[in-house]
Amino acid sequence: MTFTELIDKLEIWDHWQERYSHYVPLFIEEAKTGENWEDWDKEVFYEFFMRSSDQCVSSLKLGYFTHEEKDLIKENWSELSLLLQNLTLNQHQPSFETYYKIKDIIRKYTSNNKKAATNRLIAGLQPQLLCTIVNEDKLRGLIYLLNKNVEDFELKLTYDWFQDSYNLLQIFKEKLNKSVYEIVTLPWQVYDYFQEQNTASSTEQNDMSENKLDQQIQILEYKKQIILQGPPGTGKTRMAKELAVQLLELNNTKELKNNPQFKLIQFHPSYSYEDFVRGIVAKPNPAGQGVLYVAENKTLGEFAQEATDNYNDSKKAPEEISKEHWIQENYEKFKEFLATTLEERGEVTIKDNTKPKIIAIEEKAIRVNRYSNENDSVLIKDTDIIEGYKGLYLSHPTIKIKENTILSKSARSGMYYLYQNLVENFKKYLDDNHISFIQNTSNERQELKPYVLVIDEINRANLSSVLGELIYALEYRGEAVNSMYEVEDSILSDKNHLILPPNLYIIGTMNTADRSVGHIDYAIRRRFAFIEVLPEPLEDDDRIHFNTEGFKKVSELFKNGNVSGEFEAKDVQLGHSYFIAKHKDVRADQTKEDIFRMKMNYEVVPILLEYVKDGVLIGTFEDKNDNNKEYDIKDYINTLKINN
Repeated sequence: MTFTELIDKLEIWDHWQERYSHYVPLFIEEAKTGENWEDWDKEVFYEFFMRSSDQCVSSLKLGYFTHEEKDLIKENWSELSLLLQNLTLNQHQPSFETYYKIKDIIRKYTSNNKKAATNRLIAGLQPQLLCTIVNEDKLRGLIYLLNKNVEDFELKLTYDWFQDSYNLLQIFKEKLNKSVYEIVTLPWQVYDYFQEQNTASSTEQNDMSENKLDQQIQILEYKKQIILQGPPGTGKTRMAKELAVQLLELNNTKELKNNPQFKLIQFHPSYSYEDFVRGIVAKPNPAGQGVLYVAENKTLGEFAQEATDNYNDSKKAPEEISKEHWIQENYEKFKEFLATTLEERGEVTIKDNTKPKIIAIEEKAIRVNRYSNENDSVLIKDTDIIEGYKGLYLSHPTIKIKENTILSKSARSGMYYLYQNLVENFKKYLDDNHISFIQNTSNERQELKPYVLVIDEINRANLSSVLGELIYALEYRGEAVNSMYEVEDSILSDKNHLILPPNLYIIGTMNTADRSVGHIDYAIRRRFAFIEVLPEPLEDDDRIHFNTEGFKKVSELFKNGNVSGEFEAKDVQLGHSYFIAKHKDVRADQTKEDIFRMKMNYEVVPILLEYVKDGVLIGTFEDKNDNNKEYDIKDYINTLKINN
């Protein structure tokens, strides 16, 4: 389907188009005056600042300011007014710097980050430049769907709403050759069209077709974290891997192995925050006897750091990336030089005629003895020396290390002179070896990559405890939250901060039949999208052999009132994977019937008997295939065993 063919399927939403065309020009004229809000046309001010639903730029009924927030904005109007006026004076080029300033000002007066409300205001003042999909996740979802389904459409996501909104609207304008007032509703209408196309029926619930995967990917783009929930044997982990394959644009699940953008872990009841996010570890003390206790990123902390590095690098100019590669490469040579010198001389001072000296070269730091006392030493982090050099010599000069806010708190503390001396040593090493930066014009912009973390059995751990402050970070991607541990090799200046970037996706799997673990509380549920993965017959799937008879018999157990009122059948019914024989497993010495018998006798029946013991399956069962003969539920389950 081409872009034009897609648009031809749509009929313009006339009412919205008319309201937009009426109010937006009036909004621009009022903002252009720079007057106090009290002097605005009351109808226009109400439409853009006071209305709590059905606003003309976007009718999405969420993300509006509260009464308290509206009052604070009006009280501090002078801060905002000049910036709004600036936007009205430039209708042909995006003013990204002004956008971010407006966003920062409004954020000060809102209890939650009302991104959609702020985007709505800015889009209303620059209709030629920004589209009406003000919800950031839905905009990303639309771009994904257009890239996937429209053959002559291609747009690279930046994960910055202003950039993506601008790029998308320019494509609409170029392809349709119409004014924005004629096409204002079309981005939303295209999104609505794909929503209708991707609405799956109950019989398609576990379909792993391209259409179904598109729907799940769209939910991931919107929410960033989902939980696939269902009873045992429904292929939740398989589905999670298939989604990862799609997100990472791989060919099959085999390519997930050792892929740096993919990680799979399994939770268990004793899993903790210190196992998953950050924790304290003991390390030998290079300066002497004993151990050092240091905070380190764990599974999520490390993975989020990698994703954040990529996200930040994707926004940098090629020249900046080239500089960073150059400085990293030469800094490693500098450390090798120091290690050799230390080995040869036994002592290296950090500055002539001073007492502090280097006593050890560590993996991510240089250990400096401050007062010629072996037990009085500090670690000078590699990241701080590199950032110090960049600040002093590769960008706008910083007078002193302690004024460079990129550095860690310890680098800017009373010991900042140690850092500055090492930075100067690094500079001297480069000068002595006649090493200078030369721009590599072949460097390209860093590609933004998705990172996928799959958490199997996510509900087996105490999620509130394991996630800690990241409950907030899950909802507000890209915003720093305070961690209880300070990690020195973090890229953030405040080392106790942690960020979950927008290119990090989390897929959890949850066994709804597992009653040995606690429920997920509402605070967690609000931050995840839940997708049911239910049992289904697969007799038409020619990729496998399917035990249709066994599946039907077991399914009947969960349809005839034999499930206790404390449970729902869909949460405990055994899934289809218990009735599958893969083609590769069927060999000359083992038929598909052999596999069906093994699974039924040693997997299915034992689980069903455990259900009886735990009170999940109760009562008696009438076998319709045996003249409605009535069985005790336990006795009937034993009849399901397959004889040789």
